[in-house]
Amino acid sequence: MPEIFINGRAIMAEDGQTVLEAARAHDIFIPYFCWHPSLSIAGNCRICVVEVEDPKGGGWMEIACNMPVTPGMRVNTDSEPVRARRKQTLELITLNHPVDCGVCDKAGECMLQDHHYAYNGAPSASRDPKVRATKFFPLSERITLDNERCILCSRCVRFTREVSHSNGLGIESRGDHSLIRPSGDGAFGRDAYSDNVIDLCPVGALL
Repeated sequence: MPEIFINGRAIMAEDGQTVLEAARAHDIFIPYFCWHPSLSIAGNCRICVVEVEDPKGGGWMEIACNMPVTPGMRVNTDSEPVRARRKQTLELITLNHPVDCGVCDKAGECMLQDHHYAYNGAPSASRDPKVRATKFFPLSERITLDNERCILCSRCVRFTREVSHSNGLGIESRGDHSLIRPSGDGAFGRDAYSDNVIDLCPVGALL
């Protein structure tokens, strides 16, 4: 059991744990979107960034969800550089987000809303119009996707690959044009566990 230091506090981590898992086990908060304890690590959202101190001086930034603990490591989860990086990350995530919290089913229970309030809180820095996407795309007969709200955390995709094993969802295209889409064989519509992706979604994209 390696001893590590988080925000100056010594804790005993489990062998093989990541920094995020060790922090959560000791009630130390690190924000996240794409990470989930029952899914593989994607490292998509970058909001769980932390600062690692270098014993020789200085340090570096790394995402906590994909960084294994090592004996004696020192991590800062809420330093000024960390908060600044999270603010920049949230600026990117919300760049094309519709910010329609008033009519969103997830308002009040939205991780993006909570983290934006905690780490950004500023209006969009962009003067360009938001990139528009499909608002009500039917993934199946029961589930509709709002692509403008989707932050591409890939939780729903990984669920169909790793838990329900239907491989019913995927991400097509890249950059501003990336979209969650169902496989062409209708597997997502036949997936008996597909409704779970609505609860897995950290924002109000799946309805």
